[in-house]
Amino acid sequence: MKKLLQKTDHILIGGHRGCECELPENSIAAMERGIKDGADYLEIDVQLTSDGVPVIYHDTLLEHKTALAGYVHEHTEAELRAAVPGFCTLREAMRWGKQADAWFGLELKGVPLDTQPYNLRLVELLSQVVREEGMTDHVFAFGLDYQVLRHLREVDPDIPIGLIIADVPQDPVGLMREMDAIIYLAYIWQMTPQIIRELHDAGYYVDGAILREKKWQKRARELGVDMFETDFPADDAKTVTPRIPV
Repeated sequence: MKKLLQKTDHILIGGHRGCECELPENSIAAMERGIKDGADYLEIDVQLTSDGVPVIYHDTLLEHKTALAGYVHEHTEAELRAAVPGFCTLREAMRWGKQADAWFGLELKGVPLDTQPYNLRLVELLSQVVREEGMTDHVFAFGLDYQVLRHLREVDPDIPIGLIIADVPQDPVGLMREMDAIIYLAYIWQMTPQIIRELHDAGYYVDGAILREKKWQKRARELGVDMFETDFPADDAKTVTPRIPV
């Protein structure tokens, strides 16, 4: 993913779960549509099944959108495939992405109290799948559980990481350095021009996260973030904004 950031002179637009359209979210069909609609990369969600398969699914609990209940790690790949429209595994997504020359932000979903042990195993398998499918240069992984992210860095230093920032750190640059991350992800209203400037000066990239309202997308462009995600890449990718080189 760093190569895409280095070679691109405009703010990158990420297709959130592929796109919000008539196609199932996080499906390969939605990913294809997102790229067709102008997304520079795709933001998808990775979780682990009970039989040890990294799969693409957004919600931490299944009962909101399927006939299943509980966490993804409490069900097998076969059970999920039968219950989730457009279901795909990480391997299937990476194999398609290799053919399509797609780029990905892989969010590590979970509730640390209940899922951290599974996510520690997940990042080991994620590294294996991404490497076997030849996609190491085309992804970054990110999430809220920094212990899981640190384990990924130990397992595979070649996969860059991003930090979801849920507050305003006392020292954003120091946090990025401590975690050996490259992308700082925070909602634009949780950033300041000074934070963005300091991160850029230190060589880090800034992601404005998922932005659904035009006013926040406008602020993100004005403040000079490097990237943000949208549900509607067909609309939001039309505005090409030059990016400040890092």
